[in-house]
Amino acid sequence: MNFGVKRGYCCLVAVVSLICLDTLLSPAKAEISKEQQEKKKIAFNYKPLTNTWDYQDLQKKIEQEKKRASLVFNSSVLIPNQKVKLDNFQPQYEILSSYILPEFTNITDETKQVLNPNNIQGENTHKSVNSFPEKPQINTDFLLADEPLPPSQQGMFWNPARPDSHAPIAVMGEHIHSEGEIMVSYRYMLMEMEGSRVGTDDISDEKILEQFPVTPTRMTMQMHMFGMMYGITNNLTLMAMLPYVVKDMDHMTRMGRGFNTDSEGIGDIKVTGLYQVLNENRQRIHFNAGMSFPTGSIEARDRTPAGPDQLLPYPMQLGSGTLDLNPGITYLGQTDEWSWGSQIIGTLRLGTNSNSYKFGDQIMLTAWGARKWSDWASTSLRIKGKNWGNISGKDSRLNPSIIPTADPTRRGGTQIDLGFGLNLFVPEGDLRTGRLAIEFEVPIYRALQGPQLETDWQLTAGLQFSF
Repeated sequence: MNFGVKRGYCCLVAVVSLICLDTLLSPAKAEISKEQQEKKKIAFNYKPLTNTWDYQDLQKKIEQEKKRASLVFNSSVLIPNQKVKLDNFQPQYEILSSYILPEFTNITDETKQVLNPNNIQGENTHKSVNSFPEKPQINTDFLLADEPLPPSQQGMFWNPARPDSHAPIAVMGEHIHSEGEIMVSYRYMLMEMEGSRVGTDDISDEKILEQFPVTPTRMTMQMHMFGMMYGITNNLTLMAMLPYVVKDMDHMTRMGRGFNTDSEGIGDIKVTGLYQVLNENRQRIHFNAGMSFPTGSIEARDRTPAGPDQLLPYPMQLGSGTLDLNPGITYLGQTDEWSWGSQIIGTLRLGTNSNSYKFGDQIMLTAWGARKWSDWASTSLRIKGKNWGNISGKDSRLNPSIIPTADPTRRGGTQIDLGFGLNLFVPEGDLRTGRLAIEFEVPIYRALQGPQLETDWQLTAGLQFSF
């Protein structure tokens, strides 16, 4: 009995204590409820303003709106109120290509008159606003190309801090950078060619040797590509590419003798401007305007059965010898887990080189899709189509009846490749914004104006780092 009485007594004391506690907390709860109701009195109508590129003017407007939003009006008297916070719409100021400013919808005409930005410049108002701790300065510049978006903007704008925000590594000039940002890159490309083709059909070496005394049997091309990109403005990026080329070709003579030639050196330097014309709804479009300069040699020589210092045929030269234009356009799109893009780039030869010929014009069209598996890895599938013309003119020192590679009318063709890519991205740490990528391409269609060596596969790997 004593145990039961004690238990009942304890329960009674607990109930009384809860009642007293609730009574003590009632004023605080009422104050919190009142605060929430006051917050709901102010509603914002967000109005998008696009295509505004004067960022100094934008900064002023944002500062004015911040002052307006941090004020509450009571009896036509300007009273600062810390209860009104900018947190709900502050991320709207962290913009890419558009910005959003709040517009009050439930205030009186008298209040609107006081809210006029021209009336917020007074000394008293300035002192009242500054009597509270200032909020951190909001950065309205474009984010760096590999900087993550704020959580409030993810799903609204293009997110550059993803492994798939860059195209497969073999695609160049597919993204831009913000003003002042630099990206350095290195790519290694390896292409293997073995066997020859006429049209869409394979042709044996023996068949070629019935027509020519010498035929190529295999060719390997390596390229070390050093690149740099610099954001001149938020919409204009400059890209420069410096290639170092290594070529190696095996041959067979009609008499059954084999020999090898090689060439090595700097290729043609390319400079490209990338100008963005669209950046909204997680999509981007920019124009490519490039020019290739004839820094690669067209006088490569090596030992052949004809002598120790013979001029090599057209495919073994390191450059074009001409100024070449590279116009194009690039499109990019993105969702939370997927991204895609396409690019068309042309090569237009300007005049003939010092050896009285020019390589054929070329057009390349590619499209890809990528899947983001995590913050640091994505895979891609790409299709690429390329068409290039025959050589115009000829180098009189080359005899087209000796070997097919010396015949300028047997250099054109069309090829479609399928590429499989992997992109890795470092989202944080000391190597943040670093990228490692690889892509392997195989042809699915080849039509060559041969006999001409056919491409079997191409491998591209690269490193990129932005700062």
